[in-house]
Parts: sequence; C-alpha cells; structure tokens
Amino acid sequence: MSLDVNAVNPAPLIPTRAQAPERPARRAEKPKEDLMKTQPPVSIRSLLKELAEVSAAFDRRLSFSVNEKLDMVVVKVIDTETDKVIREIPAAELQHVHERIREVIGILFDEKA
Repeated sequence: MSLDVNAVNPAPLIPTRAQAPERPARRAEKPKEDLMKTQPPVSIRSLLKELAEVSAAFDRRLSFSVNEKLDMVVVKVIDTETDKVIREIPAAELQHVHERIREVIGILFDEKA
C-alpha cells in the first residue's frame, strides 16, 4: 500500500500570538443582583411538585430532607412499589464522614479565635 503525498491536503497554518487577530472587548458582565431581578422567583413547592411528577413516571419517588448537622439537602430515591430506598444523595456514609471531619476541624481550630 502506498500513500500519494501530493493528494494530501495541507492543514491550514495556525496563527501565532503575534499574527492572531485581536479579540473583541468583552461586554461588561451584569452583576448577580441584576440577573436575579430579571428572572421571576421560582416557588420551591412548585419545583418539588414538578420533580415528583417526573419521578412518578419512572415508578420512583423523591424525598427531600435537610441534614441539620451539615446544613445540606439530602435526596432519597424511593421505589414506589416496595417503598425501599434505592439511592441516597449524598450517601449516608459520606454524610457521616463529613460530620466527623467537621467535628475534627472544630477540635483543631477554635472558632472564637
């Protein structure tokens, strides 16, 4: 098998920084406060209802709770037929490790100082 070098199309040259055209100036980014003002507020209840409807289509139920020690939202995916927890996000073991890490940090570092 042979390769005809004349049939190969040369790749276009990549310009160096000195040859590269100047980029247009970036638009000034809107502050986060402005972005929040332009979007209508979303009700958490309506959002949870929507998630429940979507999960029901897959014979699953979503359960939302807050881990008070970590101040973190925990989501459980539950099978509607057996009522068993399929998955917990974040995993219970990971939550336990996170709690212990916070305890150790609290022991090592005094928050009052």
